[in-house]
Amino acid sequence: MADNKYSFDRSDRISQQLHREIARLFLSEINDPRLEDVQVVDVESTPDLRVARVYYTMMHGEAPGDQVQPALEGVTGFVKNQLASVLELRYIPQIEFVFDKSVLKARRIDDLLSGLDDDDVDNDPQ
Repeated sequence: MADNKYSFDRSDRISQQLHREIARLFLSEINDPRLEDVQVVDVESTPDLRVARVYYTMMHGEAPGDQVQPALEGVTGFVKNQLASVLELRYIPQIEFVFDKSVLKARRIDDLLSGLDDDDVDNDPQ
């Protein structure tokens, strides 16, 4: 049982390191104009640390354009090389970029709730 807890803690700790380093790379080292609005919001690693899913959003809360995912796939090798030089890991995980739709969903919910507030004011009997 202790091995599973240790494995989870290590995976969590490595995910945090990956998040910090990948976010830094996007801020200071990746100069692709198609990726200038990308924000890394989370990284989740599998327990065996073979795969790291990098969740991202767009800075202004919009959906990514058609060019973003191919551009992210294009910088994956660079990201892995940079991580290998900074992190002391035996194996650098495979990087998968995943668009985090939660911001879009939150905006949609907010819009729906705002619409309800407006309707309530219009239908107020007082």
